[in-house]
Amino acid sequence: MIGRMSIDIRPNVSAMVVCLTIGGEQVTISVKPGAISVMFGTYEVLTYDRGGRLWTLVRNGRMYRRGLNGEVLQKYRVDGALIRRRLSDAEAVDLIDSAAARMAVLRDALAVEGSARADETGMPDEALEMLARAARFDAAAHLADRAAFARVYDPVGILPPDQYMAVVLQATEGCSFNTCTFCDFYRDRRFRIKSPDEFRAHAQAVRAFLGDSLLMRRSIFLGEANALAAPTPRLEAFMEIAREAIGALPVHAFLDALTGRKKSVEEYARLGALGLKRVSIGLESGHDPLLEFVQKPSSAADVAETVATLKQAGIAVSLIVLVGLGGDRFAAGHVADTVALLNRLPLGAGDIIYFSTLVERERAPYSARAAEAGIRPLDNAELRAQRQAIVAGLRFESPGPQIAKYDIHEFIY
Repeated sequence: MIGRMSIDIRPNVSAMVVCLTIGGEQVTISVKPGAISVMFGTYEVLTYDRGGRLWTLVRNGRMYRRGLNGEVLQKYRVDGALIRRRLSDAEAVDLIDSAAARMAVLRDALAVEGSARADETGMPDEALEMLARAARFDAAAHLADRAAFARVYDPVGILPPDQYMAVVLQATEGCSFNTCTFCDFYRDRRFRIKSPDEFRAHAQAVRAFLGDSLLMRRSIFLGEANALAAPTPRLEAFMEIAREAIGALPVHAFLDALTGRKKSVEEYARLGALGLKRVSIGLESGHDPLLEFVQKPSSAADVAETVATLKQAGIAVSLIVLVGLGGDRFAAGHVADTVALLNRLPLGAGDIIYFSTLVERERAPYSARAAEAGIRPLDNAELRAQRQAIVAGLRFESPGPQIAKYDIHEFIY
């Protein structure tokens, strides 16, 4: 039985909140333009996008996030330590089925005896339809959706944290260099730039796949690892196609600094006029001997020139520093030269410096080569000290760039 505890309907704001009691349990429903969240009591919160896909679930202190690719990331703490793990297929199916069942009970409760009418619950029909879509997203729908993703996308390797909720459009495949010893995201994939016709078909397929889920996305990420390596006329075509298929959302992309030097201020300005907002560059380190050791194709000078050109064109940047890269042998040079490089860059509001702790990936050759060279990995205390030393050395005029953490364990798309 439903009892109406309170209703808060606020036009011209971002959310409508409805509070009910169902079977003695308090239920709070929050409806936003792109998503709906339902809190049961104080221990369980389910959020679905407008397309009906489960996005996040919090249950008994554990948080789950489902990617568009069907993977589910679980996060929880044990004795203060943060644990992250990807659910097995069977675990993901069980979780999603239980969430759908929870939403189905709510849908059915609202439907009995005409109580779903707006004059009784305060909820418009579109909110009720969002609940109904969520209830239909059961294990079978999840598996079908995962298969549909695989037909539309190649594997999405990695994104900068501010772009985890972007609409990824894969203008290129793989990485144009693919030599960095610490990276295995694109190791078995050749680099290829799509034709405009290919990209148009892909963008239209992404649009059809997302459906109303697009309403929760706020940007476009032009993938993959180095999409801006494509010639400028091709990039202009890609961005026009993206706007036609997805809409006038800001565009972001990765760029390596060596390739970035090949484009002029005028070229970047043309891309900016078409929506390019921020470019993410894997700086890794300002210490050239370390970059050479890990076979990074760019140098500190390449980064300085590329960033200066982008900033002159009005394009913001995010730079990724790898904490712990090079272990004990390169630690001093890594800190000193990274601080020196960052301080010479024209960074300000709208720019981001990410600090990402090195993860020695199983399929990447870095670990073996470092061991052969007698390099000792930094321990946790040394990693924290290295990050703190770099941050402490930064000198920017106010407002400076944002300083943020980049943990690749958090990534799921």
